[in-house]
Amino acid sequence: MLPLFLAALFFVSCSTMQPTRPITDVSIEQLKKMLDQKSDFLLVDTRTEYEFRQGHIPGALNIPPHRFDGLAALLPSDKDLQIIFYCRGHG
Repeated sequence: MLPLFLAALFFVSCSTMQPTRPITDVSIEQLKKMLDQKSDFLLVDTRTEYEFRQGHIPGALNIPPHRFDGLAALLPSDKDLQIIFYCRGHG
């Protein structure tokens, strides 16, 4: 099962990135419902580029941990947009 993390309502400025709400878990069922309803959110796959190429959730953006420094530049300007991070998980 993929652990999913919701970082809702990110505040992004030129030099800092801070969540404006606590980070919460999103179940696979919740994510499926969001995908089915075409909810407005950004889905970020944190696995390696190789793992991402092997298969990923359609519409996901691949940002492995070694690329997190550039994350702020990739985020949309909408500070109210929900952002969900997922990986393959370990346990």
